[in-house]
Amino acid sequence: MITNKDITLSVFFPAYYDEKNIGKVVDKAVEVLDSLQLKDYEVTIIEDGSPDKTAEVADALAAKHPKVKVIHHAQNKGYGATLYEGFTSARFDYVFYSDGDNQFDLEELRKFVALIPFSDMVVGYRKKKHYSPYRKFTSFVYNIILRLAFGIDYLDIDCAFKVIKRDLFDKITVNTKDAFIDAEIMIRAHLLGYTSTEIGVRHLPRLDGVSTAARPSIIIRTIKEIYEFRKEVKKSQSGK
Repeated sequence: MITNKDITLSVFFPAYYDEKNIGKVVDKAVEVLDSLQLKDYEVTIIEDGSPDKTAEVADALAAKHPKVKVIHHAQNKGYGATLYEGFTSARFDYVFYSDGDNQFDLEELRKFVALIPFSDMVVGYRKKKHYSPYRKFTSFVYNIILRLAFGIDYLDIDCAFKVIKRDLFDKITVNTKDAFIDAEIMIRAHLLGYTSTEIGVRHLPRLDGVSTAARPSIIIRTIKEIYEFRKEVKKSQSGK
């Protein structure tokens, strides 16, 4: 049986417009990770060209915590590209990520680490989403579309609270660097037979910063990516 002393964990947080959030997130993550007594861990802040002081706060956190480092983007690349960099730059056996906007309780990481011996992926779902009615509606429709198109049955595929085996990213090619990336990774993992365990997590209101999700332009690009990926999956399953 795998114990905490056998686990190495890469943790990363995308951060954009999060100068008032990222410090709370990272300090709590380090507190929890230290208490778990893992074999080793690392924390990476991926600062995505924020126009506020997120970069300066991130650098101060790296100076404060020996296991924290920062990747800076000279200009904003977007959420998908930031996630991709976080997964592919991870050095350890498992990868955990959450957002840098302080909308999740990092104490819940304890439950996810406890489930690592039993599953290739531990996947969070938000028990109650603190979003506008519009965001809740688009999220609901998105999850239904993915179930119908790909035969997957996740409750909340885009929930930014997951642990994934690092070796998945040696076996797949991720095509999108946009909002569809989280779903593409989960679908490719499903097609490869990776096991998953879903667990509910608290979702907190965003108190500071700016959210860029669910813009009409992002939704349109995501619809196109779902269509193209569906064609790719059908082609691979037909053997043509």
